[in-house]
Amino acid sequence: LLIVVLLFLVQLKRLLGSLQRQVEPVTDRARVAAENVEYVTALVRQDVQTVRASVSGLSDRLGEASERMEERVEEFNALMDVVQDEAESVLLDTAALVRGVRAGAKSVGGSVVGAAPGGAPQEPAPLEGGDDSEADDEGENQVEDEVGEAMAGEAPERA
Repeated sequence: LLIVVLLFLVQLKRLLGSLQRQVEPVTDRARVAAENVEYVTALVRQDVQTVRASVSGLSDRLGEASERMEERVEEFNALMDVVQDEAESVLLDTAALVRGVRAGAKSVGGSVVGAAPGGAPQEPAPLEGGDDSEADDEGENQVEDEVGEAMAGEAPERA
């Protein structure tokens, strides 16, 4: 029995040696394939981290650019409000000045028109009603009313 067991063990040893020689190329190829997979995985991981960092940086820069753009738009809107207010003020002041000049020219124009060429100036002709002081007061009141209406009608309401 001992001899049978020894023979069995010798055959088993030969079989295992033969099997090892046949399996060794397969395991070598499997090891190389596993190393390649590990290398590719490392490259993919590195590329993914690079892309993630790029996207994160881009997202941060876009957020900052968006905030700066919003600030610039707000500043521009504030500037346009100031420009519009100043333009309205200048236009209303100019309209009031033109109306005042017209009223003054109308008042002075009556006395210049009535003067005789080469002679002494004549008395100014009364404006629209006879008494000069009443006409001047009415003209001034009319100009003030027109300017007030223009300011009330042209000034847009702001929210």
